Amino acid sequence: MIGLACSLAIGCVLDGVAPHEAAAQVPFALFQPARQIELAEPLVRDVTGPPTVSQRLDGTAFFVDDLGHMLTARHAVADCVRIVVSKEGRSVTARLVALAATDIALIKVPRTLGLAAVFPRATVSAANDMVFAEAYDRLKPMLAHGGALGNAFVDGTQRDPQHLVLRSNVTFGTSGAPVLDSRGLVEGVVSRRTTIDRVLAVDAAHAKSFLETQGVRIQEDDRPQMSGTASRAHRAASISARVTCLQQ
Repeated sequence: MIGLACSLAIGCVLDGVAPHEAAAQVPFALFQPARQIELAEPLVRDVTGPPTVSQRLDGTAFFVDDLGHMLTARHAVADCVRIVVSKEGRSVTARLVALAATDIALIKVPRTLGLAAVFPRATVSAANDMVFAEAYDRLKPMLAHGGALGNAFVDGTQRDPQHLVLRSNVTFGTSGAPVLDSRGLVEGVVSRRTTIDRVLAVDAAHAKSFLETQGVRIQEDDRPQMSGTASRAHRAASISARVTCLQQ
């Protein structure tokens, strides 16, 4: 981050830079029509904070064990003076444990709130597989309308050695969200958007390797964690929470 304070309603201003100069320095194209977005765009929501906080970033995190460890996007929790995890009306302070070389990070809260994610033993996602990823704050209204089986597809035309490439229109707040397959297993962690409908997620293999280096014992299984007709939005809601980064 470069000291950017953003409000989607009023635009962005860089610290110490005149408003008419700031537009040229914003690292992603908030001032351009959506169809012109070409640079990688972090999917955290920028919210101007109170006087003691220059910026608040809202993303998503999900539990990976029963001890309170959570995965999220690295850029969603880097350079924070405080990290807060919120779920179902409860908020707790989280501790940053480790940042990966890829765009993922490990944080920890006192205890797991809800269920822990399950990863597949074999991490092979096929082209055009329907998957699901969504910001935690958007799950509740989605569930009110019956949930969703999927809202993204694996893009078979794009190859990336560390990422799962998705066709999806997910937006701000989705950074760090789990990518769930039809079994309710985690296939990736949402990183950033590269075009209006293409999203990169750090794949499950790299996520599992990172967690292993940190001594986190995860659950792995190839069996479905939900019925074939169940909403993956419900599964996402059970393992996810909002993560808020407060920056000075």
